[in-house]
Amino acid sequence: MILFTAINGERKSTIMAKAHLNYRQIMKYINILVINELVVERSNLSEGSTMYHTTDKGKNYLDMYEESKAYNLTSNLYVVGKEIKI
Repeated sequence: MILFTAINGERKSTIMAKAHLNYRQIMKYINILVINELVVERSNLSEGSTMYHTTDKGKNYLDMYEESKAYNLTSNLYVVGKEIKI
């Protein structure tokens, strides 16, 4: 949810609200995402705040995640024995 929320750049407080995280949690996860280059931190001088943006690497991760969800859905339906035309 953090990567998706930060695609166009968001403040930490907005990400916290949309991802339903508290301050301790958002700090932990933002740091992990920044270290792994999935999110970049940028200063917004006009507003005097820090914005978080999903990087291209983060967007690629989101794409792969969405593809894996579609695959898992198909696999689960096959196991159940139902055929669904998409």
